[in-house]
Parts: sequence; structure tokens; C-alpha cells
Amino acid sequence: ADNEQQLADNEQQLAEKDRRLDEKDLQLIEKDMLISSERQSVQDLQRALTSRDRELAQLQETLDEVLRSTGAHTEKSSARVQPQARKLLSFRLEGRLESIEAQQHSAFMDKVRRYNRQLDSSRRGAVSRLFTEKAEFGEWESFECLPKDTDYCCYATVHGEELFLASRSRSQGCFIRSTTDVTHWRTIQPPPHVHYPYGLLSHNNQLYVFCTLKASHDPDRHLHVFQYTGDQDALSHNTTQSSSTPPWRQLPNARCPVQQWVPAIFGDGNRLVLAGGWDGSNSLPLVTEYCLDTNQWVESTRYPDLPSPLQQAHPVKVKGDVHLVGGLVIVDGKFSSCPTSITTCEIKPDHDEKSRTWRTNILPSLSLLGPGACNLFGSVAVAGGDKDGKHVLDVFVLDLKSREWPRLPFLKTACCAPSLVVFKHHLLAFGGFNSKSQWSDLSQKLEI
Repeated sequence: ADNEQQLADNEQQLAEKDRRLDEKDLQLIEKDMLISSERQSVQDLQRALTSRDRELAQLQETLDEVLRSTGAHTEKSSARVQPQARKLLSFRLEGRLESIEAQQHSAFMDKVRRYNRQLDSSRRGAVSRLFTEKAEFGEWESFECLPKDTDYCCYATVHGEELFLASRSRSQGCFIRSTTDVTHWRTIQPPPHVHYPYGLLSHNNQLYVFCTLKASHDPDRHLHVFQYTGDQDALSHNTTQSSSTPPWRQLPNARCPVQQWVPAIFGDGNRLVLAGGWDGSNSLPLVTEYCLDTNQWVESTRYPDLPSPLQQAHPVKVKGDVHLVGGLVIVDGKFSSCPTSITTCEIKPDHDEKSRTWRTNILPSLSLLGPGACNLFGSVAVAGGDKDGKHVLDVFVLDLKSREWPRLPFLKTACCAPSLVVFKHHLLAFGGFNSKSQWSDLSQKLEI
């Protein structure tokens, strides 16, 4: 009788837990719907702001024409139209975006934690109600978008509504492609005389590619910077660009004064920043900047040099802070080591630029060498890497608030140093070293 009573009490407790889980599921569903609605509202606001910018440009042109026709056009009267209304709209939009990003981060991390509870239940052999009804994430899928002989170093970035991808293949040399749906790709003619791409960066509504030129145009093969000038809307997808003129403009004084290959590249205001790199023999701790206002390479005033040499690190910006993940170290032309840490520079509004410092965070218990990384809803996602001499399938998410490292589903193919990017509700992994050969066509995606 006591056992039966105990069983009845346990069943009642389980029923109560199920009821609470159902309530939480409903709350999360409502939260997801609210976030989707807010995201749509922000997109509408962004489109409205873009339309307003066009109207302001047209008004400025009309004003300049009227002033010229009346002979009253002077340097003072040609000041740009900057209504206070636009500034207020920008501030509102920025605050709205921060609020939505916080909601997205919270909802996504809740989803990740539920997925990890499912994993724990399945490992214990327990029957998880959530796991049997619906898995929070599916599986990684392979898809085709790269030539079969693509170099393992790929560079991907989202620019506007398009995803851009740059790499090099043995058969085609340097290539750049873009897509709006990850299914239909178009080929974009690369800048002239390019030998090897070393980075793609979308910053301040502009797209930049960093690359070396062929020896006939730059014997030392320093990095050069090109700005994308193509009309994205005018070109059809799944086609090759037919224009004979590459849609790229080389920036003035674009040749980097020092040999700094494979750096971590990110933007900061009017600066394009290169952190670390390789000079052909040794990894570098050097940080250099290109100033877009003066079109000059300058010594870094915003970031000190890295605490130790590092190349091929993946830069991840979260709320202004810069995190350098993965990478490797080469000394005298030979592989030396891979860091199992994240190098972070915190950007605090109340600190001046001279007080900025890099600090190192050890990856807790992961010991992954050379993973790929990106910003995933305000967290740092890391995928792949090398552990104990073997390439791994691991994918983790670092919650910068709680310092937790929950898992995501394993990659479909093990690899080291893939290029990670979030695009159209998918986490995408391009390239990566997965065998003794540096040439492959790895492309994997996970719906998030």
C-alpha cells in the first residue's frame, strides 16, 4: 500500500511537472512570435530610414540646383540637409534594435539550454517528453556552392541582404560569390590582378575585400584593400557577371605598408583594423589600421598590439567588444602552437581608447585548437577545430553573461578553422581543413 501511494504521488508530481513544462512551452512560443513581429517591425523601420535617406538626397540635389540657378550657391549654403527628425529616428531605431537583440539572445539561449537538457536525458537513457515530441535543432546538412578544389581558407560575410563568399581554387584562382538564399549563387568578378584573398568585411554599409596582388603588380605581395561598387539589385542570380570592368575600387594608398598576411579583420568607426597576421616567417602581434577619412594606413591608436603573436584568428564583435577566437602561431616558418583561448578587447563607453587592453580567456575544458567562430544572437559560436591531433565535430555556444558553454548539434563533417556566419536563420560553415590536403569543398548548414 505504501509503495502504491508513493507511485501515485510520483505520478502526480510528474503530471505537475508536465503541466509546468507545457506552460513554459506556450510562453516560449508566444515569446518567439513576439520576437518575429518585432524583427519585422525593425526591418520596416530600416526600409523607412533608407527611403528617408533617398528623399533627403533628392531634396539636397534640388536645393543645390535652385541655389545654383539663383546664383546664391556658396560653400556655406551647400551644407547637407540633416533634419533633427532623422537623428531622432536613428536613436529610436538603435534603441529598438538593442532591445530586440537582447530578446533574441535570451530566447535563443533558452532554446540551446532545452536542447542540452534533451542531450542529457538521452545520455541517461531517460525518456524525455520534449525530446520525443520535438527536437530543438535538426542536423547539419551539406550543400554545394564551392569548387571541388577550393582552398580551406574561406571568408564569408553578410552585406545587406546578401551573403558574400571569397576564396581561391586551383582551377579558378581567386573567386567571389554571393547569394540571397544559399541556393542560387552568382559569381562576381574579383578585383584585377588578385593573387589571394585574405578577408571580406562589411562595415558602415560598404563591402571591402583584402587581398594580395600577383607578383607582376606587387612583388612583395602586401595586402591591398578594394571597395565593392557593384549594383547588387541589377545583377541576376545564378549567373556570372558579364561586365568587363570588375565592380571594385581600389582605395587610395590601399597597399598595407607592412607584410601582414592572414590577419583578423574588423571595422571600428572610420577605421579598418588588422590584428595579428603573418610576415612569411613568423606570426605577428601587430595591430594596424586604415583610416577611411584620410585614406592612409596609420599606427593603431584604438587597439594596442596583441599580447602574443597570432594569425588566422576569427574576429567576433559582440556589443562592441572584439573577441579573437582560434588561430595559430608560426615561428621561423614552422608551426608552433594553436591557442586554446579567446583574446578579448573590451570597448567600454566610459574608457578612453588609450586604456584599452587585450585579455585572454581560457576556453573552459574545451582544449579546441583552431575552431571557427562567429556572433550568434549575442553569443560566441565556435565550431570544429583540432583536439588531441584529430579534427572534431564539436559546436559550442559561449554565453558571455553566464559563462556557460552549451552544445549545438555536431557538424556533419569534421574540420578545423571553418568560416562561420549566420544568414537567413541558418548557421553556415564554409571551408576548413579536414584532411592532409588543403583543398576541399566543405559547405555545411544548420537551421537555427
